[in-house]
Amino acid sequence: MNVRIEELAAAIRDHLPGNTPWRVRLSAGHDAVELVGGASSTGDVVGAAVTDDAHAGEVLTQAWYRSCHRDAKLRAVHVWTGRRAESTGVHSRPDRPHAADLLLSEALYDALPPDEADATEREILHDRDPAKALRALSHDLGLLVVAAASGPVTQARPFGATVAALIGHTACPLAVVLPSRSHRGS
Repeated sequence: MNVRIEELAAAIRDHLPGNTPWRVRLSAGHDAVELVGGASSTGDVVGAAVTDDAHAGEVLTQAWYRSCHRDAKLRAVHVWTGRRAESTGVHSRPDRPHAADLLLSEALYDALPPDEADATEREILHDRDPAKALRALSHDLGLLVVAAASGPVTQARPFGATVAALIGHTACPLAVVLPSRSHRGS
């Protein structure tokens, strides 16, 4: 069964630590769940966490929209773990650091108009723990946008391990994008 945005919001709310200042709300277009109110960062950059999965375009589109709405810079970020694994994604698997830049370029030019892709900042972080790297990066951002999961989302697994480690632990607001129906579990 497909996960609805309301179910993702409820799962995120349930995952928050007790007595948290974070509030969960649906984005204006009901295509993402936002965690707001618990952040100390006031950066003027919207970060889009890009992986080699099929959700990079949705994350970049959501982050671009948010950056335009906030009159903020857009930064595409990839956490290169250094691990080699079979690619299940639609973009190049960055098995070496320079390939991570190629992944960002492919994702940007697939998702955004060329002039917007050209203007987007790019950052490659190296850490075996993507959540740790993104939590550290969140201190420099005004908003971090991530996909709910790299793989299919289901009612039993509405978000992945990286998102679970980010919920309630970022220094900026977090927007969790629910994958389009074509990428949800059945």
